[in-house]
Amino acid sequence: MRKAFVTGGSGHIGANLVRQLLESGWGVRCLIHKDSRALEGLAIEKVTGDLSSKSLLSNQMEGCNAVFHLAAYVAVEDVDLVRMKKINVEGTKNMCEAALNSNIPRFIHFSSIHAFEQRPVELSLNEERPLAYGSNAAPYDQSKALAQKTVYEACKRGLNASILHPTGVLGPYDYKPSRMGQILMDIMNRKMLLTIKAGYNWVDARDVAKSAIKCINLGEAGQNYILSGKWASFPQIAEIISSKLKIRTTYATFPLWAAYAGTPFSWIKSKITGKRSSLSRGGLHALAVQSKIVSNKLAQKTLGHEPRSLEKTINDTIDWMKNSVN
Repeated sequence: MRKAFVTGGSGHIGANLVRQLLESGWGVRCLIHKDSRALEGLAIEKVTGDLSSKSLLSNQMEGCNAVFHLAAYVAVEDVDLVRMKKINVEGTKNMCEAALNSNIPRFIHFSSIHAFEQRPVELSLNEERPLAYGSNAAPYDQSKALAQKTVYEACKRGLNASILHPTGVLGPYDYKPSRMGQILMDIMNRKMLLTIKAGYNWVDARDVAKSAIKCINLGEAGQNYILSGKWASFPQIAEIISSKLKIRTTYATFPLWAAYAGTPFSWIKSKITGKRSSLSRGGLHALAVQSKIVSNKLAQKTLGHEPRSLEKTINDTIDWMKNSVN
């Protein structure tokens, strides 16, 4: 039986990836750091640890046919820069070193669409776009770009690695939930009656996982692949949810500048309630500075990447949330 070593398996994409690997006949060994609810009941090996120990990583990679590196520290507000560098950059370097030491045949690194420079926003964003090394980029964007650089360097030393760049991810098995998953639940439960006049490029986590598995055999070493879906605004998403639930979920929209003005109040509320704010300056900046056209032509041609409709994704996510999220 082929075996895969997966980091970040308890995250949104990871939970879908692990399930699809099992369905495809793979054995799966997951590095678990904290929360593993997304993997409960699955026939996998669980290893407790983090990305700081190269010896642990090398030992757990032994005998594996492929490595999927998804683990990352994602933050757009109250960013711990030391932690972000340690996990996203140094952790990726440790993973590459361990994979080289263990002679891993195939390494799939999950980067982000944010690893690329977002400007100029009026042009289509593809794999030729420069990476976000500049000081004007957000800390997370810089960290993913630097992590990608370590993968490139490892490829020069013989690592057979490909790099995947998902856009905004939606879909089932979002246990934590993600920031966008929480927004979907808030709209469903009519806790977010106002939406922002902004949007993003959304892709289904199941389609990302499917393309990642295809990348094992079809992807080229040192190559980036953008896994995008379809751009849609938050009002459009709310309308899809309203149609699915047959209720009115939102009542008005407001522009980005008004959302920026409301971030201090949202931050204060989050500190009082202990719940993550749905509005943050970092998140709003990501919405303001983005390319609406994100090309997935290379992934379609090489990996057979086929993003399903946004309506299908949201409807399936709602069904899953109704049955799985408290």
